This record gives sequence, C-alpha cells and structure tokens, in this order.
Amino acid sequence: MVNRSILHKLLLARRLYELSRENLNSTNDLSLGIGVNLLQDAVEAFLLAVSEHVNAGIKSNTAFDNYFDLINGKISPKELPFRARLVALNKLRVNSKHYGLAPAKSETEGLFLTVREFFEEVTKSVLGLTFATVSLIELVQDGESKELLREAEAAFQAGNFEKCLVDCRKAIFVRIESHYDISRFAHEEELKGLALLLSGDKAPFFARNKDYIEKNILNPTDYVVLDYKTVELDLLTSGMDTISFWNVLRLTPELHRRKAGEKWVIKHEFRVLEKDGIKDRAEYVLDTTVNLFVAADQKLAATKSPEYRRYYVTLRKEEVPVYRKADTGSEVVQTTPKGVKTLYVDFRVAGLSGEGIFWHVLQFDEGLLISGYISEDVVSD
Repeated sequence: MVNRSILHKLLLARRLYELSRENLNSTNDLSLGIGVNLLQDAVEAFLLAVSEHVNAGIKSNTAFDNYFDLINGKISPKELPFRARLVALNKLRVNSKHYGLAPAKSETEGLFLTVREFFEEVTKSVLGLTFATVSLIELVQDGESKELLREAEAAFQAGNFEKCLVDCRKAIFVRIESHYDISRFAHEEELKGLALLLSGDKAPFFARNKDYIEKNILNPTDYVVLDYKTVELDLLTSGMDTISFWNVLRLTPELHRRKAGEKWVIKHEFRVLEKDGIKDRAEYVLDTTVNLFVAADQKLAATKSPEYRRYYVTLRKEEVPVYRKADTGSEVVQTTPKGVKTLYVDFRVAGLSGEGIFWHVLQFDEGLLISGYISEDVVSD
C-alpha cells in the first residue's frame, strides 16, 4: 500500500502525462515544446514517487541522470527501463525551457508511448500496482460505492473491461441515481402521509405516481428519472465536475436495483459495451468516477457543521396536535398516534404571533412521518 504523498505524485504524473498528449500530437513548434515540458515533468513526478516508495533519497538538487542510479541501487537486481530514452527527453526539455530551442517532430516521435510503457512497467514491478488504476479509491468515503469501485478496479486489472464499466455505473447509481428512482411509486399503498412526498428523494414530482409509471416505464432501467437541473446543481454544490459526470453516464450502461441486496438489472447497450476501444473507455470511466467521488468527499470533509445527534422531547399526554406553522391558530396537519409519548425534534423557536414556544418535530413512526410543530404546553419539563 502506498501512502497519500506517493499517491498524489503518481496522480500528478498521470495528469501531466495526459495533458502532454494533445501538444505532442501537434506539428506546431510551440506545442511540441509544451508537450516535451509536460511529459518530462510527468516522468520526474513519477520518479519522485518511486524514490519515496523505495527510500532512494532523491534531493531537490539531485541531477535527473542520478535519479536512475539512486533508485536502481534500492531495487537491485531490478533496473529502471528506458533510461537512455528518458534522459534524451530531459535534454529536449532543458533545450526547450532554458534555451528556447523547439524540438523537432522527429525527436518527439514515440516519446508518449515510451513514457506510458515506462509508467506501466515500473508501477507494476516496483509499486505492485497497475498504472491505469492508480487512484484515490482509498480516499473515497467507506460504503457500498467504494466497494463497487474496488470491484471495478479489480475487473480492469483482470482485463474484464465490461464489468469495470458496469461496476462504475453501479457506484454512480448507489451514490447518485438511486435518489431519482421512482420504482417505489409503483406501489403507492406502501407509503403513508407526507412520506409519499419525501420518498423518491429528488425525482421530478410529475414522475412520482402510478399513472406516469404505467405510461412511461418500459423496462426496469426507466425507473431512474433524472431531474437534470437538480443533478447539475447537486454536482456543482458537491464539487463534482459536471462534464465528467455526464461523460461517465454516456460511457456506461444504464442499470437499476430497487433495493440494496436485490439483483441488479443491466441494460446491455451494444454501443456502450462495444469491444473496440473498451479498454480506453473503461480506464477513463474508472479514473473519472473515482475522482468525482473524491472531489465530493474532500469538499464535504472541509465543511464544518455540528456533530449529528438525535434530540427528543417527552409529551405530557398522547394524541397531541401537530401544527403546520409555529402557531396554535394554524392548520393541524396531524395528531400524534396513540401510545406515542416521545418525539424527535431538531429545533425550538418562538411562535409566529410572538406568543409561546414551539418544537419542530420530524420523525417516522411505523411508516408514518410526523412533521410539523407542537406547542411547548404539551411538552414535559
């Protein structure tokens, strides 16, 4: 297992490597110079990660040529491959960066592929990882979606790219799409009171009924009805990149699961699961999905809020009125069930008229949602 510092260096290397691609494909002198600089920076970040892993002791003033000697001394009898080609890349970078000399197209031919092979071989032989799947999975919050990403990573390493795509979409479903699942509305009699409105979480209200389901749900994957404005807002708020999210959805097959533990239904979309190019698509989807979740989790971790606790009050009697507003003159939306004398509350506030104190109640009791305000007069001291 590599630590976070090494992981970030590897991810930086991969990002710089990808950024160099477009410039190295150009015939423009300036673009080739940019591409060489980015590619060399990627190699250097990668070697620093390897050095840290094997404790090679590379310093800030260590010459690039010596990186290989120091690391080779720690991994002997193994040796880092492609030394001559990578030293030549460094010279192109020095000429471009320090002397303003643009590399010739013939000098950059094959460099991108060489670096890729270097990354893949060394990551496997020295770090015990697969470069394509080096990710921040360990930084994703624990839960089912994290386990699904681990399964996707294992599938990619095993060459099962179709499963990798499916598992990534499952992780997206668990974390995001399940909030737009309207399958429970096929059995509205299972829901009571305000629970009917709150169930389905974020699905559009027009889709939360049997009539819509009867007319529009043609196969199980249709039960996911996205509200695109809500999705976009949630992505932006959580720190996820919207373009990346929609790319993942387009590159993975639709699926559905009504409840945790039940069997998944996969729509085998032939175009999405086409074998031609599936490895590249799976690599992109795995990397992107992980980074989407990590971005959201890091933003959430940086958000400060009070520790979550449940607070409750004890009632003086049973069957007390629950008001829509903090006012005894407002509509009574419910009466607490017989036998219930403890209610969960989340805040207390003065009445709308300026008289009395009211407690806000929000709890489920045997499938019945109790939501509204109760007067302090019915609460025990």
